[in-house]
Amino acid sequence: MIIDKLNSFKHSKFFAIIIGSGPAGVSVALKLEEKGLDSLIIEAGSQNYSNESLNFLNGEVYGDHYSDLKTSRLRQFGGSSGHWGGTCSILKESDFIDWPIKKSDIDYYQKDAKKILNLKKKFYFDKFSENLDLFNMQWSDVRFKDKYFEYIKKSKKIHLSLNTNFCYFEGSNGLVEKIVCKKKGYHKLTSKFYILSCGGIENSRSLLISKKKNPKLFNFDLPIGKYYMDHPKHDIGEGILDYNKFKKFLSQKKRGNFLPVVCENIQLSLNKDKIKNINILNSAVNIDLERVTPTSSIIHQASCVAPKFVQKLYNSISSQDVYKVNLSMLQEQFPSRDNLIKLSSKLDPNNLELPEVHWKKTKKLKNSATFIINEISDIFIKEDIGRLSINEDILMDKDYPLTLGNHQLGGTRMGISKSDSVVDKDLLVFGFKNLYVNGSSVFRTGGYAHPTFTIIQLASRLGEHLSNA
Repeated sequence: MIIDKLNSFKHSKFFAIIIGSGPAGVSVALKLEEKGLDSLIIEAGSQNYSNESLNFLNGEVYGDHYSDLKTSRLRQFGGSSGHWGGTCSILKESDFIDWPIKKSDIDYYQKDAKKILNLKKKFYFDKFSENLDLFNMQWSDVRFKDKYFEYIKKSKKIHLSLNTNFCYFEGSNGLVEKIVCKKKGYHKLTSKFYILSCGGIENSRSLLISKKKNPKLFNFDLPIGKYYMDHPKHDIGEGILDYNKFKKFLSQKKRGNFLPVVCENIQLSLNKDKIKNINILNSAVNIDLERVTPTSSIIHQASCVAPKFVQKLYNSISSQDVYKVNLSMLQEQFPSRDNLIKLSSKLDPNNLELPEVHWKKTKKLKNSATFIINEISDIFIKEDIGRLSINEDILMDKDYPLTLGNHQLGGTRMGISKSDSVVDKDLLVFGFKNLYVNGSSVFRTGGYAHPTFTIIQLASRLGEHLSNA
Protein backbone atom coordinates (compact mmCIF):
# COMPACT_ATOMS: atom_id res chain seq x y z
CA MET A 1 0.00 0.00 0.00
CA ILE A 2 1.34 3.42 -0.98
CA ILE A 3 0.81 6.15 1.63
CA ASP A 4 0.48 9.67 0.29
CA LYS A 5 -0.42 11.46 3.52
CA LEU A 6 1.20 10.58 6.82
CA ASN A 7 -1.28 12.61 8.90
CA SER A 8 -3.82 9.81 8.77
CA PHE A 9 -1.24 7.43 10.29
CA LYS A 10 0.15 9.63 13.05
CA HIS A 11 -1.81 7.74 15.71
CA SER A 12 -1.20 4.30 14.17
CA LYS A 13 1.32 1.92 15.66
CA PHE A 14 2.92 -0.40 13.15
CA PHE A 15 4.63 -3.63 14.11
CA ALA A 16 7.80 -2.27 12.50
CA ILE A 17 8.92 0.92 10.82
CA ILE A 18 11.65 0.22 8.28
CA ILE A 19 13.85 3.13 7.25
CA GLY A 20 15.06 2.57 3.69
CA SER A 21 13.61 0.67 0.72
CA GLY A 22 16.75 -1.04 -0.59
CA PRO A 23 17.25 -4.83 -0.62
CA ALA A 24 17.65 -4.91 3.18
CA GLY A 25 14.47 -2.95 3.87
CA VAL A 26 12.26 -4.64 1.30
CA SER A 27 13.47 -8.13 2.25
CA VAL A 28 12.70 -7.76 5.95
CA ALA A 29 9.25 -6.33 5.07
CA LEU A 30 8.56 -9.37 2.87
CA LYS A 31 9.44 -11.73 5.72
CA LEU A 32 7.20 -9.82 8.15
CA GLU A 33 4.38 -9.92 5.59
CA GLU A 34 4.86 -13.68 5.28
CA LYS A 35 4.35 -13.88 9.05
CA GLY A 36 1.18 -11.76 8.88
CA LEU A 37 2.81 -8.65 10.39
CA ASP A 38 2.42 -5.12 9.09
CA SER A 39 5.27 -2.71 8.42
CA LEU A 40 5.82 0.79 7.14
CA ILE A 41 8.77 1.48 4.86
CA ILE A 42 9.79 5.10 4.65
CA GLU A 43 11.92 6.06 1.66
CA ALA A 44 13.61 9.45 1.36
CA GLY A 45 13.51 9.39 -2.43
CA SER A 46 10.84 9.03 -5.05
CA GLN A 47 9.92 5.98 -7.09
CA ASN A 48 12.59 7.04 -9.57
CA TYR A 49 15.92 8.81 -9.39
CA SER A 50 15.99 12.62 -9.49
CA ASN A 51 18.87 15.07 -9.82
CA GLU A 52 17.62 16.96 -6.77
CA SER A 53 18.44 13.95 -4.61
CA LEU A 54 22.16 14.52 -5.15
CA ASN A 55 22.02 17.40 -2.66
CA PHE A 56 21.28 14.84 0.05
CA LEU A 57 24.06 12.46 -1.01
CA ASN A 58 26.98 14.85 -0.66
CA GLY A 59 29.79 13.99 1.69
CA GLU A 60 33.52 14.38 2.10
CA VAL A 61 36.21 11.72 1.91
CA TYR A 62 39.55 11.96 3.68
CA GLY A 63 42.55 9.69 3.18
CA ASP A 64 43.24 7.64 0.07
CA HIS A 65 41.47 7.85 -3.29
CA TYR A 66 37.78 6.97 -2.97
CA SER A 67 34.68 7.25 -5.13
CA ASP A 68 32.47 10.33 -4.99
CA LEU A 69 29.74 9.62 -2.44
CA LYS A 70 27.10 11.15 -4.75
CA THR A 71 27.79 8.67 -7.54
CA SER A 72 28.05 5.51 -5.44
CA ARG A 73 24.62 5.82 -3.80
CA LEU A 74 21.02 6.35 -4.89
CA ARG A 75 18.07 7.98 -3.17
CA GLN A 76 15.02 6.26 -4.67
CA PHE A 77 12.79 3.24 -4.18
CA GLY A 78 15.09 0.21 -4.24
CA GLY A 79 17.96 2.27 -2.88
CA SER A 80 21.42 1.77 -4.31
CA SER A 81 20.32 -1.54 -5.85
CA GLY A 82 19.63 0.69 -8.85
CA HIS A 83 23.41 0.69 -9.37
CA TRP A 84 23.67 -3.06 -8.84
CA GLY A 85 24.74 -5.26 -11.73
CA GLY A 86 23.01 -8.35 -10.32
CA THR A 87 26.15 -10.22 -9.21
CA CYS A 88 25.49 -12.69 -6.40
CA SER A 89 28.02 -14.70 -4.41
CA ILE A 90 28.19 -16.05 -0.87
CA LEU A 91 30.56 -15.73 2.03
CA LYS A 92 32.72 -18.70 2.99
CA GLU A 93 32.44 -20.44 6.33
CA SER A 94 35.89 -19.10 7.18
CA ASP A 95 34.64 -15.52 6.72
CA PHE A 96 32.52 -15.95 9.86
CA ILE A 97 35.39 -16.80 12.22
CA ASP A 98 35.17 -13.39 13.91
CA TRP A 99 31.37 -13.02 13.63
CA PRO A 100 28.97 -13.83 16.50
CA ILE A 101 27.04 -16.09 14.11
CA LYS A 102 28.04 -18.99 11.87
CA LYS A 103 27.50 -19.42 8.17
CA SER A 104 24.92 -22.09 8.95
CA ASP A 105 22.84 -19.46 10.79
CA ILE A 106 22.13 -17.65 7.52
CA ASP A 107 22.34 -20.62 5.14
CA TYR A 108 18.78 -21.46 6.17
CA TYR A 109 17.68 -18.24 4.42
CA GLN A 110 19.28 -19.00 1.07
CA LYS A 111 15.87 -20.14 -0.16
CA ASP A 112 14.36 -16.74 0.69
CA ALA A 113 17.21 -14.86 -0.97
CA LYS A 114 17.04 -16.96 -4.13
CA LYS A 115 13.28 -16.42 -4.39
CA ILE A 116 13.67 -12.66 -3.99
CA LEU A 117 16.48 -12.54 -6.55
CA ASN A 118 15.06 -15.10 -9.04
CA LEU A 119 18.07 -17.43 -8.69
CA LYS A 120 17.86 -21.14 -9.53
CA LYS A 121 21.36 -22.64 -9.39
CA LYS A 122 23.40 -23.76 -6.41
CA PHE A 123 26.40 -21.94 -5.05
CA TYR A 124 29.50 -24.10 -4.75
CA PHE A 125 33.12 -24.12 -3.66
CA ASP A 126 35.56 -26.61 -5.19
CA LYS A 127 39.27 -27.27 -4.91
CA PHE A 128 41.30 -25.79 -7.77
CA SER A 129 44.81 -26.32 -6.42
CA GLU A 130 46.59 -26.76 -3.11
CA ASN A 131 46.08 -23.12 -2.16
CA LEU A 132 43.20 -22.00 -4.38
CA ASP A 133 39.46 -22.67 -4.42
CA LEU A 134 37.12 -22.51 -7.42
CA PHE A 135 33.72 -20.97 -6.77
CA ASN A 136 30.78 -19.64 -8.75
CA MET A 137 28.73 -16.49 -8.98
CA GLN A 138 25.17 -16.09 -10.15
CA TRP A 139 23.56 -13.15 -11.89
CA SER A 140 20.14 -11.87 -10.85
CA ASP A 141 17.79 -10.14 -13.28
CA VAL A 142 15.92 -8.48 -10.43
CA ARG A 143 15.66 -4.73 -10.10
CA PHE A 144 13.95 -4.01 -6.82
CA LYS A 145 12.20 -0.97 -8.22
CA ASP A 146 10.73 -2.98 -11.07
CA LYS A 147 9.85 -6.15 -9.17
CA TYR A 148 8.62 -4.83 -5.84
CA PHE A 149 7.05 -1.40 -6.30
CA GLU A 150 3.86 -2.76 -7.85
CA TYR A 151 3.92 -5.68 -5.42
CA ILE A 152 4.04 -3.37 -2.40
CA LYS A 153 1.42 -1.13 -3.96
CA LYS A 154 -1.01 -4.08 -3.80
CA SER A 155 0.13 -5.42 -0.42
CA LYS A 156 -2.15 -5.12 2.59
CA LYS A 157 0.67 -5.64 5.07
CA ILE A 158 3.53 -3.57 3.60
CA HIS A 159 2.99 0.20 3.58
CA LEU A 160 5.34 2.53 1.68
CA SER A 161 5.76 6.27 2.08
CA LEU A 162 7.97 7.89 -0.56
CA ASN A 163 9.67 11.30 -0.31
CA THR A 164 9.81 10.79 3.45
CA ASN A 165 13.07 11.94 4.98
CA PHE A 166 14.08 10.23 8.20
CA CYS A 167 15.51 12.77 10.62
CA TYR A 168 16.23 11.06 13.95
CA PHE A 169 14.93 8.79 16.71
CA GLU A 170 13.28 10.05 19.89
CA GLY A 171 13.10 8.24 23.23
CA SER A 172 15.17 7.57 26.31
CA ASN A 173 17.21 4.86 28.00
CA GLY A 174 17.40 2.56 24.99
CA LEU A 175 13.71 2.68 24.15
CA VAL A 176 12.80 4.36 20.87
CA GLU A 177 9.38 5.94 21.27
CA LYS A 178 8.98 7.52 17.84
CA ILE A 179 10.77 8.66 14.73
CA VAL A 180 10.84 12.19 13.42
CA CYS A 181 10.54 12.39 9.64
CA LYS A 182 9.82 15.06 7.06
CA LYS A 183 7.26 14.83 4.27
CA LYS A 184 5.70 18.18 3.43
CA GLY A 185 6.23 19.08 7.06
CA TYR A 186 7.46 17.15 10.07
CA HIS A 187 5.76 14.02 11.42
CA LYS A 188 6.26 11.70 14.38
CA LEU A 189 5.46 8.02 13.90
CA THR A 190 5.37 5.16 16.38
CA SER A 191 6.04 1.44 16.10
CA LYS A 192 6.81 -1.60 18.19
CA PHE A 193 10.15 -2.07 16.44
CA TYR A 194 12.36 0.23 14.39
CA ILE A 195 14.69 -1.11 11.68
CA LEU A 196 17.38 1.12 10.21
CA SER A 197 18.00 -0.14 6.67
CA CYS A 198 19.25 2.85 4.71
CA GLY A 199 22.71 1.78 3.55
CA GLY A 200 26.31 1.29 4.59
CA ILE A 201 27.03 4.98 5.20
CA GLU A 202 23.55 6.27 6.04
CA ASN A 203 22.98 3.76 8.85
CA SER A 204 25.98 5.14 10.75
CA ARG A 205 25.09 8.72 9.90
CA SER A 206 21.49 8.29 11.12
CA LEU A 207 22.61 6.83 14.45
CA LEU A 208 25.19 9.57 14.94
CA ILE A 209 22.61 12.29 14.24
CA SER A 210 20.12 10.65 16.61
CA LYS A 211 22.78 10.47 19.33
CA LYS A 212 23.62 14.14 18.86
CA LYS A 213 19.95 15.15 18.93
CA ASN A 214 18.96 12.87 21.79
CA PRO A 215 21.94 11.62 23.85
CA LYS A 216 19.66 10.29 26.61
CA LEU A 217 18.42 7.63 24.19
CA PHE A 218 21.81 5.91 24.13
CA ASN A 219 22.90 3.87 27.15
CA PHE A 220 26.43 3.25 25.88
CA ASP A 221 29.16 5.01 23.94
CA LEU A 222 29.10 2.67 20.93
CA PRO A 223 31.73 2.60 18.15
CA ILE A 224 29.21 3.92 15.60
CA GLY A 225 30.79 4.54 12.22
CA LYS A 226 34.02 2.74 13.01
CA TYR A 227 35.50 -0.29 11.20
CA TYR A 228 34.22 0.98 7.85
CA MET A 229 35.21 -1.20 4.89
CA ASP A 230 34.82 -1.60 1.16
CA HIS A 231 35.78 -4.11 -1.51
CA PRO A 232 38.84 -2.75 -3.35
CA LYS A 233 38.65 -3.84 -6.98
CA HIS A 234 41.34 -3.59 -9.64
CA ASP A 235 42.40 -4.98 -12.99
CA ILE A 236 45.56 -6.95 -12.33
CA GLY A 237 46.71 -8.28 -15.66
CA GLU A 238 46.10 -10.25 -18.82
CA GLY A 239 47.54 -13.16 -20.77
CA ILE A 240 46.78 -16.14 -23.00
CA LEU A 241 45.93 -19.79 -22.38
CA ASP A 242 45.24 -23.02 -24.19
CA TYR A 243 41.61 -23.77 -23.45
CA ASN A 244 41.88 -27.51 -24.15
CA LYS A 245 44.76 -27.87 -21.70
CA PHE A 246 42.82 -25.82 -19.16
CA LYS A 247 39.79 -28.12 -19.47
CA LYS A 248 42.02 -31.17 -19.14
CA PHE A 249 43.63 -29.77 -16.02
CA LEU A 250 40.22 -29.22 -14.48
CA SER A 251 38.90 -32.65 -15.43
CA GLN A 252 41.99 -34.39 -14.03
CA LYS A 253 41.33 -32.72 -10.72
CA LYS A 254 37.75 -34.00 -10.88
CA ARG A 255 36.22 -30.57 -10.52
CA GLY A 256 32.72 -31.71 -11.39
CA ASN A 257 31.09 -28.36 -10.69
CA PHE A 258 33.11 -26.56 -13.35
CA LEU A 259 30.96 -25.01 -16.05
CA PRO A 260 32.16 -24.25 -19.61
CA VAL A 261 34.10 -21.01 -19.64
CA VAL A 262 32.28 -19.86 -22.74
CA CYS A 263 29.21 -19.52 -20.52
CA GLU A 264 30.62 -18.41 -17.22
CA ASN A 265 33.72 -16.69 -15.90
CA ILE A 266 36.18 -18.49 -13.65
CA GLN A 267 36.36 -17.36 -10.02
CA LEU A 268 39.32 -18.32 -7.82
CA SER A 269 40.07 -17.50 -4.20
CA LEU A 270 42.63 -18.46 -1.57
CA ASN A 271 41.60 -21.28 0.72
CA LYS A 272 41.12 -20.66 4.44
CA ASP A 273 44.28 -22.49 5.55
CA LYS A 274 46.55 -20.40 3.35
CA ILE A 275 44.87 -17.16 4.44
CA LYS A 276 45.36 -18.10 8.09
CA ASN A 277 48.90 -19.44 7.79
CA ILE A 278 50.41 -16.44 6.01
CA ASN A 279 48.08 -13.82 7.50
CA ILE A 280 46.72 -12.21 4.34
CA LEU A 281 43.34 -10.84 3.30
CA ASN A 282 40.71 -12.85 1.50
CA SER A 283 40.87 -12.12 -2.22
CA ALA A 284 39.10 -13.40 -5.30
CA VAL A 285 40.26 -13.30 -8.90
CA ASN A 286 37.90 -13.25 -11.85
CA ILE A 287 39.34 -14.91 -14.97
CA ASP A 288 37.45 -13.64 -17.98
CA LEU A 289 38.20 -15.56 -21.19
CA GLU A 290 37.86 -14.31 -24.74
CA ARG A 291 38.70 -16.33 -27.87
CA VAL A 292 41.36 -14.62 -30.01
CA THR A 293 43.04 -15.02 -33.39
CA PRO A 294 46.77 -15.12 -34.18
CA THR A 295 46.62 -11.48 -35.28
CA SER A 296 45.28 -10.20 -31.94
CA SER A 297 47.44 -7.67 -30.10
CA ILE A 298 47.60 -9.88 -27.00
CA ILE A 299 49.31 -12.60 -29.06
CA HIS A 300 51.93 -10.10 -30.24
CA GLN A 301 52.53 -9.01 -26.64
CA ALA A 302 52.80 -12.60 -25.44
CA SER A 303 55.23 -13.42 -28.26
CA CYS A 304 57.60 -10.80 -26.89
CA VAL A 305 57.73 -12.27 -23.38
CA ALA A 306 57.03 -15.99 -24.01
CA PRO A 307 57.91 -16.71 -27.68
CA LYS A 308 58.42 -20.46 -27.26
CA PHE A 309 55.04 -20.94 -25.57
CA VAL A 310 53.21 -18.97 -28.26
CA GLN A 311 54.97 -20.78 -31.11
CA LYS A 312 54.17 -24.16 -29.59
CA LEU A 313 50.59 -23.09 -29.01
CA TYR A 314 49.96 -22.15 -32.62
CA ASN A 315 51.76 -25.24 -33.94
CA SER A 316 49.48 -27.50 -31.95
CA ILE A 317 46.13 -28.95 -32.96
CA SER A 318 44.46 -26.79 -30.30
CA SER A 319 45.46 -23.49 -31.88
CA GLN A 320 41.83 -22.66 -32.58
CA ASP A 321 41.20 -22.68 -28.83
CA VAL A 322 43.56 -19.92 -27.79
CA TYR A 323 41.92 -17.54 -25.34
CA LYS A 324 42.84 -14.15 -23.99
CA VAL A 325 42.82 -13.97 -20.20
CA ASN A 326 41.64 -10.82 -18.41
CA LEU A 327 42.26 -10.81 -14.67
CA SER A 328 40.43 -8.64 -12.15
CA MET A 329 40.37 -8.87 -8.39
CA LEU A 330 37.91 -8.13 -5.60
CA GLN A 331 39.50 -8.00 -2.15
CA GLU A 332 38.56 -8.03 1.46
CA GLN A 333 39.60 -4.98 3.45
CA PHE A 334 40.97 -5.23 6.97
CA PRO A 335 38.40 -3.81 9.45
CA SER A 336 40.44 -0.97 10.90
CA ARG A 337 38.96 1.17 13.68
CA ASP A 338 40.60 4.19 12.01
CA ASN A 339 38.51 3.77 8.85
CA LEU A 340 35.31 5.44 9.91
CA ILE A 341 32.25 7.57 9.23
CA LYS A 342 31.81 10.86 11.09
CA LEU A 343 29.42 13.77 10.93
CA SER A 344 30.52 16.74 8.87
CA SER A 345 30.00 20.39 9.78
CA LYS A 346 28.21 20.72 6.42
CA LEU A 347 24.46 20.20 6.26
CA ASP A 348 22.00 18.67 3.81
CA PRO A 349 18.84 20.54 2.66
CA ASN A 350 17.06 19.34 5.84
CA ASN A 351 19.79 20.91 8.00
CA LEU A 352 21.12 17.51 9.05
CA GLU A 353 24.83 16.80 9.12
CA LEU A 354 26.33 15.19 6.03
CA PRO A 355 28.79 12.30 6.41
CA GLU A 356 32.57 12.31 6.36
CA VAL A 357 34.27 9.09 5.29
CA HIS A 358 37.83 8.51 6.49
CA TRP A 359 39.39 5.68 4.52
CA LYS A 360 42.89 4.36 3.89
CA LYS A 361 44.18 1.15 2.38
CA THR A 362 46.96 -0.85 3.99
CA LYS A 363 50.11 -2.60 2.81
CA LYS A 364 48.37 -5.87 3.55
CA LEU A 365 45.98 -5.24 0.67
CA LYS A 366 48.71 -5.23 -1.96
CA ASN A 367 50.62 -8.12 -0.37
CA SER A 368 47.47 -10.23 -0.53
CA ALA A 369 46.92 -9.33 -4.18
CA THR A 370 50.51 -10.20 -5.09
CA PHE A 371 50.31 -13.59 -3.41
CA ILE A 372 47.21 -14.85 -5.21
CA ILE A 373 48.46 -13.50 -8.57
CA ASN A 374 51.71 -15.42 -8.17
CA GLU A 375 49.77 -18.56 -7.25
CA ILE A 376 47.76 -18.45 -10.47
CA SER A 377 50.77 -17.56 -12.61
CA ASP A 378 52.80 -20.46 -11.18
CA ILE A 379 50.01 -22.94 -11.97
CA PHE A 380 49.77 -21.68 -15.55
CA ILE A 381 53.50 -22.16 -16.03
CA LYS A 382 53.77 -25.50 -14.23
CA GLU A 383 50.86 -27.03 -16.13
CA ASP A 384 51.88 -25.26 -19.37
CA ILE A 385 48.35 -23.83 -19.58
CA GLY A 386 49.22 -20.26 -20.42
CA ARG A 387 51.22 -17.15 -19.59
CA LEU A 388 50.21 -14.01 -17.69
CA SER A 389 51.34 -10.40 -17.75
CA ILE A 390 50.81 -8.65 -14.41
CA ASN A 391 50.05 -4.97 -13.79
CA GLU A 392 53.40 -3.23 -13.27
CA ASP A 393 51.98 -1.02 -10.53
CA ILE A 394 51.51 -4.13 -8.40
CA LEU A 395 54.85 -5.70 -9.26
CA MET A 396 56.77 -2.45 -8.67
CA ASP A 397 54.81 -1.74 -5.49
CA LYS A 398 53.54 1.57 -6.81
CA ASP A 399 50.52 3.32 -5.41
CA TYR A 400 47.57 3.57 -7.79
CA PRO A 401 43.83 4.26 -7.49
CA LEU A 402 41.44 1.36 -6.94
CA THR A 403 37.78 1.09 -7.88
CA LEU A 404 35.89 1.69 -4.64
CA GLY A 405 32.70 2.98 -3.14
CA ASN A 406 30.12 0.49 -4.38
CA HIS A 407 30.25 -1.99 -1.50
CA GLN A 408 29.96 0.08 1.66
CA LEU A 409 30.43 -2.27 4.60
CA GLY A 410 30.77 -1.93 8.36
CA GLY A 411 30.21 1.07 10.59
CA THR A 412 27.50 -0.62 12.68
CA ARG A 413 29.09 -4.02 12.79
CA MET A 414 27.83 -7.11 14.50
CA GLY A 415 29.60 -8.56 17.54
CA ILE A 416 29.39 -9.83 21.10
CA SER A 417 30.61 -6.71 22.90
CA LYS A 418 29.65 -3.04 22.80
CA SER A 419 33.37 -2.20 23.00
CA ASP A 420 33.96 -3.05 19.33
CA SER A 421 30.46 -3.61 17.93
CA VAL A 422 27.20 -1.72 17.49
CA VAL A 423 24.67 -4.56 17.12
CA ASP A 424 24.41 -8.04 18.60
CA LYS A 425 23.92 -11.33 16.77
CA ASP A 426 20.22 -10.51 16.25
CA LEU A 427 21.06 -7.02 14.88
CA LEU A 428 19.68 -5.28 17.99
CA VAL A 429 21.67 -2.15 18.87
CA PHE A 430 23.51 -2.69 22.16
CA GLY A 431 21.68 -1.01 25.03
CA PHE A 432 18.42 -0.76 23.08
CA LYS A 433 15.13 -2.59 23.46
CA ASN A 434 13.56 -2.04 20.03
CA LEU A 435 16.09 -0.58 17.57
CA TYR A 436 17.67 -2.83 14.93
CA VAL A 437 20.15 -2.15 12.13
CA ASN A 438 19.90 -4.08 8.89
CA GLY A 439 22.15 -4.15 5.82
CA SER A 440 25.81 -4.20 4.82
CA SER A 441 26.79 -1.89 7.68
CA VAL A 442 26.47 -4.84 10.11
CA PHE A 443 29.14 -6.90 8.31
CA ARG A 444 31.96 -7.64 10.72
CA THR A 445 34.34 -8.64 7.95
CA GLY A 446 33.82 -8.25 4.24
CA GLY A 447 35.26 -11.38 2.66
CA TYR A 448 35.33 -11.03 -1.12
CA ALA A 449 31.69 -11.89 -1.84
CA HIS A 450 29.39 -9.32 -3.40
CA PRO A 451 27.19 -8.37 -0.42
CA THR A 452 23.61 -8.26 -1.78
CA PHE A 453 22.83 -11.96 -1.32
CA THR A 454 24.14 -11.95 2.26
CA ILE A 455 22.24 -8.71 3.00
CA ILE A 456 18.99 -10.41 2.02
CA GLN A 457 19.77 -13.52 4.06
CA LEU A 458 20.40 -11.38 7.14
CA ALA A 459 17.22 -9.38 6.49
CA SER A 460 15.09 -12.53 6.26
CA ARG A 461 16.70 -13.82 9.45
CA LEU A 462 15.87 -10.53 11.18
CA GLY A 463 12.26 -10.71 10.04
CA GLU A 464 12.02 -14.26 11.39
CA HIS A 465 13.52 -13.17 14.70
CA LEU A 466 11.13 -10.25 15.12
CA SER A 467 8.11 -12.37 14.27
CA ASN A 468 8.95 -14.52 17.29
CA ALA A 469 9.56 -11.57 19.61
